[in-house]
Amino acid sequence: MQKIIFAGTSEFGIPTLEALKKQPASPQGGQGGYELVLIITQPDKPAGRNKVLTPPPIKLWAQKNNIPVEQPDKIINLQSRISNLEPDLLLVAAYGQIIPKEILEIPKFQSINIHPSILPKYRGATPIQSTILHGDLSAGVTLIQMDEKMDHGPILAIRTIQLLGRETFPELYKKLAELSAELVPDVLVKLGEDNLRPQGQDHSQATFTKLLGREDGKIDWATPAAEIDRQIRALNPKPGTWTKLQDKIVKILEAEIINDHKIDLPGKLYVSAEGLAVKALDNSLLLKRVQPEGKNEMTGKDYLNGLKSLNDKMFM
Repeated sequence: MQKIIFAGTSEFGIPTLEALKKQPASPQGGQGGYELVLIITQPDKPAGRNKVLTPPPIKLWAQKNNIPVEQPDKIINLQSRISNLEPDLLLVAAYGQIIPKEILEIPKFQSINIHPSILPKYRGATPIQSTILHGDLSAGVTLIQMDEKMDHGPILAIRTIQLLGRETFPELYKKLAELSAELVPDVLVKLGEDNLRPQGQDHSQATFTKLLGREDGKIDWATPAAEIDRQIRALNPKPGTWTKLQDKIVKILEAEIINDHKIDLPGKLYVSAEGLAVKALDNSLLLKRVQPEGKNEMTGKDYLNGLKSLNDKMFM
């Protein structure tokens, strides 16, 4: 039985945890199977409009499955607890803290990070959004041996998928979480075998992503429609994409490129054959779902009905 400590916060790691419950361990594990001896996650945080103290999804999963949970402000505070458990492996996915060397060196085998990009591309906090924003035709999950630097260690395995080019963030997030659940058990079985040889990353090819905030979601209609489309698909539901109409914020939740080279200023609202459209630098975008300031989410058609006249309507 291999003893695993898992560190994670978001839903991303849940398919992998579910898979580990069902998988046999490697022959080195002796009796077979994996034992999740501890889940480490971030402290509960206020969420929503009413700032209700909310537990991380990983904590809820652990409680449902009767696995001990720790929520330290800093993981170094758990050094003695982790050491006393004598884990074979520390597995990390979207945890949200840099883990110090003193913790990484405790497990018998190693500490492994699950990263949702094809490293060394898109290190950092927002690899999935960056994959969509850059219009990549493939995405993937990389397992690395962890060191003290962010997404920097030697690569144990990579698994990739081809993209259709229309994926939204929630869709790609789900696909990569499921891909991780396929990859991790395969790699854990090979721990200690000669054919699992970590390969150092080419650090000269590394690219880095940043945390995305509200201003990253502001739409500039004087850019190509394809760029705006990727922005909308990558940044919803958070931090969200938005624009302004007569000093009122309008969230753009879903749109679709239409091949309409209407001669007009970028940001101009007009009625196309498909519905309410907005002129971009080249083509236009059909508005499918929006949320005007102070109102509920609605379809582009309902939004059009509420505007009455489009004579002077421009998104800014």
